[in-house]
Amino acid sequence: MPMHQIKDGTNFSMNYEIIEGVLPQTTLFIHGNLASNRWWYPAEQEYRKIAKGQNCKGAMLLAEFRGCGKSSAPNSVDEVSMHTLANDFISLVQSLNLGPINIVGHSTGGLIAALMLAKAPELFNKAVLLDPVGAKGVKFDDSMTAAFEQMKASKELVGIVMASTIHNNNPETDFFKQIVVEDAFHAVKTVGLYVLKNLDGFDARQEISKIDNPVLVLHGEHDALLPVADSKELATLMKNAKFETILGQGHCTNAENPAKFVEITSKFLFN
Repeated sequence: MPMHQIKDGTNFSMNYEIIEGVLPQTTLFIHGNLASNRWWYPAEQEYRKIAKGQNCKGAMLLAEFRGCGKSSAPNSVDEVSMHTLANDFISLVQSLNLGPINIVGHSTGGLIAALMLAKAPELFNKAVLLDPVGAKGVKFDDSMTAAFEQMKASKELVGIVMASTIHNNNPETDFFKQIVVEDAFHAVKTVGLYVLKNLDGFDARQEISKIDNPVLVLHGEHDALLPVADSKELATLMKNAKFETILGQGHCTNAENPAKFVEITSKFLFN
């Protein structure tokens, strides 16, 4: 896998993948906390079905933030601010000489994507924010913080916590056991708690209110992790954004129902 070196004194190496010929337009996908590029693989298969027989020249650009997947781990909580993560991804897009491209972000990745639009709007066309963390961040209660500490030593607990975020999750699938749990168990030890700490007290309403790129904010009807009010507020802050509820889905439509996720995102991004 190629690595992008961030020249900010932290020696951070970002893992990324370029999957050619599956989209009408090149689109960057950013995962959420405790996840990785592999969360987008089910959607990739659905995009391929649509692309079959068509002349799709766009690529899926997948990239992992600090401590997730094969990207290098941060040295401290200070290296995982939302602004730092947004700047990392902007640096990647610039280094690949891409743009303007689309961007899709899930959960924490949704907030990162919004910050990227605010910082470098010229690099992007449209954006989809799937069950994003809101512009005011999020404060998890002490039990979640304690769970993250305990998860570092218990893969079983990791499975329980991650299953709670995926609506109608089947814990016996290979995707859940070999990707969701394994990637979360890795990330919770390298970056997970740092992300929680950086989201507590975060406020980017002023920056996000300047965004005028077309944006679709999606929120699963049964999302029990993040409040729908935060997604609605995020949409109202931006000048050219709209909000939609995804009926029957939870926090992770990209994993729960990749066909529905691809249908919704394709209609918005490529039409």
